[in-house]
Amino acid sequence: APLTTLKDTKQLEDVPTKYAYDFVNYDALFEALSNEGSELVAKGGARYKALYLGGSSRMMTLMTLKRIAALAEGGATIIGSKPEGSPSLATDASEYGALVAKLWGGASETPVGKGRVIAGKDVEGALARMGVGAQFSYSGAGAGASIPFVHRKLADGESFFLVNQKERTETIEARFRVTGKVPEIWRAETGKSEAVAFDIVNGETIVPLTLATDESVHVVFRKPAGGVAGAARAAAAPLKTIAVDGPWTVAFQPGRGAPASANLSTLAPLNEHADSGIKHFSGIATYSKTLTAPKGWKVGQPLWIDLGEVSEMAEVSVNGKAAGAVWHAPYRLDIGAQAKAGSNILEVRVANTWINRLIGDAALPEDKRITWAAGPGYAANAKLRPSGLIGPVTLLAQSR
Repeated sequence: APLTTLKDTKQLEDVPTKYAYDFVNYDALFEALSNEGSELVAKGGARYKALYLGGSSRMMTLMTLKRIAALAEGGATIIGSKPEGSPSLATDASEYGALVAKLWGGASETPVGKGRVIAGKDVEGALARMGVGAQFSYSGAGAGASIPFVHRKLADGESFFLVNQKERTETIEARFRVTGKVPEIWRAETGKSEAVAFDIVNGETIVPLTLATDESVHVVFRKPAGGVAGAARAAAAPLKTIAVDGPWTVAFQPGRGAPASANLSTLAPLNEHADSGIKHFSGIATYSKTLTAPKGWKVGQPLWIDLGEVSEMAEVSVNGKAAGAVWHAPYRLDIGAQAKAGSNILEVRVANTWINRLIGDAALPEDKRITWAAGPGYAANAKLRPSGLIGPVTLLAQSR
């Protein structure tokens, strides 16, 4: 089965959760993979401990079966149940049956050349039986947590990419099958890295992590730990949260059916506004207000602004200087380099999709519509999408 698909809503059920994996198809099986000792190696350098026959592999052609047999002969470990048959009507049934018997002749494990075939669908159990420890595991997360990972070897270390796929913050104790190296957090969106507390116990590096909704990080191991188990960075001082309340002034992109500007006493989704032009607005809305830097904060120190909820994406500037853009939770940016002591001018430019304007136009005569579409659009009674800066907006500063 493909890694991503739009035809199914449920997750693949027979893939490992504690081991990194890649999918392989017929072409890659023949062209990309080769034997190297007991491992399979791809042309790109990725190395694999086993080939697992999951997904739809219960049916495979004779050519595929022969290639799997050749990889096993060369030293690879194959995990999976024997195929039920071939989808091709041109298959030689006797040759096919003889090859299946050769590969799955034992009760639970069959030696084949330099390699072996481990029968069954318990891929994680088979890997553990091979002595391959879990590359990544975690504890402390909420029920039903989903934090998949991808593991890659670097020229000078290891990299694990983690992502929190739930609509909630997860605080976990992450365990990596790496020793002798110091973990660092690398953030792909900013290119910045940071130290993180860690401990080394029983062949694993343990890292406490907090992942916000949809947050992803690289945990990179490169620098030598100096053989000191239990080395850790001093815990950072807790963040102090300051609410950024109204009023707000919001200016609307012209030519989109909304007034030039409006004053909002508090933040709320634009689609809930009483004014029809604001309710159905699609485009860029610019929110602005005067922001007072928190007491005790000094220029040059980190000062985070958390926009709360945004639909769909936002650009932030402080005192006319761009601080960056956000398009997913957590909608948070460090504005410490742009802010100054005392009063600051905050601007948040928020863009939404065309849907709300299309819904509003559906109730208007054609000559009054803002939008035009080649095909049927949304009905006038369709549900409006949340839009704008919804908040709550807060400042996060280091407690002193």
